[in-house]
Amino acid sequence: MPVFRILPLLVVAAAVAPLGSAQADNELRDRYIEATQQMGENMLEVVKACAPEIDMSEIDFDYTPRMVEAVGCVVETHIDRFGRAETEALVEEAEAMGERSFSSLQEMATMQQDYPRLSEPEMLEINQACGTIEASRDLPLSNVMQENMAQMAACFSE
Repeated sequence: MPVFRILPLLVVAAAVAPLGSAQADNELRDRYIEATQQMGENMLEVVKACAPEIDMSEIDFDYTPRMVEAVGCVVETHIDRFGRAETEALVEEAEAMGERSFSSLQEMATMQQDYPRLSEPEMLEINQACGTIEASRDLPLSNVMQENMAQMAACFSE
């Protein structure tokens, strides 16, 4: 008789276990999004300082559903390839980089060396496979940067 009582519990536990994992994946995704949004805000401040003639008043950092899906794919793919602990370390690096300020885009590029997980060739591959680059083209900051490359040239040489 006790076996029959335990069996339904095991079935429920097996069904609920992936939900806990999915919730953790969503938490990592949300933390990664928040960190990359902070990096974008930091980049916006640099661009405002070096190209004040560009109107950036309409820029927000909310991610489109397409971008959220792409970042979710990045986190899930990273977990599949490298494990949860390594993905948590990746997210922590993104958070640390988001907390740092910089005064030029060149300084930002140099600063990336301090966060090797973010710039590994595998991350570029994962971002490409997940469509992150294409999805980022829908973001307001990306659009403003694309439309104003000539005025922003000084930002890249400082």
